[in-house]
Amino acid sequence: ADAELLPPLCNPAILDSAADLTTLSYLHEPAVLYNLRRRYERHDIYTYSGVVLVAMNPFSPVALYGADEMARYARSSGAGGAATADPHLFAIAENAYRGMVNNSRNQTIIVYGESGSGKTTSAKYIMRYFAQAHHADANDVQMSTVENQILATNPVFESFGNAKTTRNDNSSRFGKFLDIKFERQRQRIVGGRIRTFLLERSRVVYQPPTERNYHIFYQLLAGADASLRAELHLDGEFATCGAFHYTSQGGPGSAAIAGVDDAADFAVTAASLDTVGISSSQRGDIWRTLAGILHLGNVSFSGTESTGSFVSPESEAPFAIAAALLGVGDAKLRQWLTKRQIVTRHDHILARVNRTQALVIRDSIAKFVYSRLFDWILGPINASLLPRAVDESQTSFVGVLDIYGFEHFEHNSFEQFCINYANEKLQQNFNHHVFKLEQDEYQREQLASWTFIGFQDNQPCIDLIEGKPIGILALLDEESRLEQGSDRTFTEKLYRQFAEQQQSIASAGYFRKPRFSNTAFTIRHYAHDVTYEGDGFLEKNKDTVPDEILDLLCASSFEFVGSLVSASAVPAKSTDGAAKSTDGAAKGTTPEWGSPQQTAAKVAAPTPKATAQLQRRQAPTLTGVFKRSLAGLLSTLAETEMHYIRCIKPNEAKQAWLFEAPMVLSQLRSCGVIETIRISKAGYPSRVPIRTFNERYAVLLGDSIALPATSSDTVSAEEHDICRLILETCLPDRGQYQVGLTKVFFRAGQWAIMEKKRSFLFESSAVVMQKHCRGALVRRSYHIMIAAARTIQRWYRRRLFARKLELL
Repeated sequence: ADAELLPPLCNPAILDSAADLTTLSYLHEPAVLYNLRRRYERHDIYTYSGVVLVAMNPFSPVALYGADEMARYARSSGAGGAATADPHLFAIAENAYRGMVNNSRNQTIIVYGESGSGKTTSAKYIMRYFAQAHHADANDVQMSTVENQILATNPVFESFGNAKTTRNDNSSRFGKFLDIKFERQRQRIVGGRIRTFLLERSRVVYQPPTERNYHIFYQLLAGADASLRAELHLDGEFATCGAFHYTSQGGPGSAAIAGVDDAADFAVTAASLDTVGISSSQRGDIWRTLAGILHLGNVSFSGTESTGSFVSPESEAPFAIAAALLGVGDAKLRQWLTKRQIVTRHDHILARVNRTQALVIRDSIAKFVYSRLFDWILGPINASLLPRAVDESQTSFVGVLDIYGFEHFEHNSFEQFCINYANEKLQQNFNHHVFKLEQDEYQREQLASWTFIGFQDNQPCIDLIEGKPIGILALLDEESRLEQGSDRTFTEKLYRQFAEQQQSIASAGYFRKPRFSNTAFTIRHYAHDVTYEGDGFLEKNKDTVPDEILDLLCASSFEFVGSLVSASAVPAKSTDGAAKSTDGAAKGTTPEWGSPQQTAAKVAAPTPKATAQLQRRQAPTLTGVFKRSLAGLLSTLAETEMHYIRCIKPNEAKQAWLFEAPMVLSQLRSCGVIETIRISKAGYPSRVPIRTFNERYAVLLGDSIALPATSSDTVSAEEHDICRLILETCLPDRGQYQVGLTKVFFRAGQWAIMEKKRSFLFESSAVVMQKHCRGALVRRSYHIMIAAARTIQRWYRRRLFARKLELL
């Protein structure tokens, strides 16, 4: 009978537009989408899903981040804290801050979502909250130098690491982890450290239609003054982004972004670089390096297979400019762009390269120099954010992780593979965290009988990728080190290892070979099956520059470029700059950084011969670097208390307040929100405080129960007894609920039944009241009508009697 009281897909009216999805009595995808849509239509862009904050991108300015909002959440430390306030980024930030202060435990806020979902903006507001929200506590409205520097890192990394894509005009093409360090005694910001992950190097040399290269190139071309343009040869025919191959591949009109002034942004970037400790001379070195990359991209080649390649006559001018800006000799650069050296046991042989190979070498130089520059920028920034005077042992930190979401496009390559591998690891971390919180809640409330909740573990997919004992990453690294290795042989090994041995491996069903391709492979990820094109995997994984080019750059007369290349010649165990800083940070040490000259000195500036030998012997693959960086990140996360923000892009057109349900649902699945709900649904998803429950549902027992008056926060035994009596009366199946110390836990749908019975009682009572009221009104009306009729009758009879008398 209870099942007939409420349609199975409909939650009661009390839960309409609920601020927390897990409070919905019926937990399923339609109810979740309906609730999010209702809130989005009301311009409520934030909704909780248990421990996760779901943030819907409004694609429109909203007045939610001002000083008043900050103060409101900063003052919500009592009576449940920010958790009792409306869902908001600032509520998550305040909970993390209070967790660090009250529990003396480091915190991490993980901001996650696909391109265009608003994760970079969300991370920016969180950083601003930490820098500004609690100044009122110390009657100090001025931010410190370190706080200003932390905020200044945003425009720097947006310029050097963000780009316009088809999905987002300001898409982050790298992952970033910032830990903001607070002094334990005064809870004031005293420092910070930034780590980066997996910069999209290929974007430097190639952009799909309608997309842009990294913002900094366009800012430099738009904002450089006349003297800087003349110095960098960015005037005359080279004055616009259309004059360079590396900034014009997106097609006509791709360079413009609505509402963005690249010249003004260049001034902001330069000022931010100054704020974070990069001097004027160092900024000049950066601009020169960027200009050298741009001119290098304009170098083209001619030639045939038999004669080999040579620099095209029409590109001699940009070739000479690029060589001069990078500080390398024309003859040497020309030689190693068009020839390669084969080392035998007894001799060195020069071999010609064809035009395609020469272009690959040119692009590898550009990618290498830019990635080294991006890593180098971290050095001065971290040195400024974390001065030597700061004693890290006396600090706690709140980390903000801004990382790419799960990616699934029509054509997926090496970059999507690495991104989705990182998401598999983070999703596993997330599942374990949510699962543990769910179990801890049951144990804390001392539920009488319950079983551990199971959840979908993606470990088989991770084993397929990481390899225990052998996986895709191991096979890729192995093939990358073979002289005759190719993308085709790599995919063939995958087919033999996984597709043909499905019955004998633990990851059976997670790998398959597409029916109509011999170079692609499909992996069943937690969010979606993704087919990867194997073409280009080996080249991107090796991402190496010929040893002769490394020697040439290392001996550059431009000391800045020489220091960049020398700093990269480190043992494989230390990996490159990004991974090096990651590992150091994970161990609690800070890399020492200074000027490019100091950096080069610290690395001891190896000779060209030593550099070449070191690179040949120990050059790490990109997946090896990324895997170690990811391991360091996960190790850091494991030692902190985590908070989750899942950013959602509600429509593809980036139209304000437009909600496309299929697109939202896909992202909810891929970012783990649906899995959170599934874990909650498997246990007791609906929870109500006992006192609130009694006050709301005691009416179901009639007038026989009087609620005890109490001002204590502790739930008394009498209140427990009343709660159990209500439950036993309304829900005969005791397996559908549990009574804890302070809360009542319901299985899915049971709270809706309680709410429906309460509504039915009120409706029945209302009907009885209406019946009596209507009866009284009708009786009153009837008596008035009878009285009126009698009055009419008396008047009529009198008149009739009078007429009869007149006739007599």
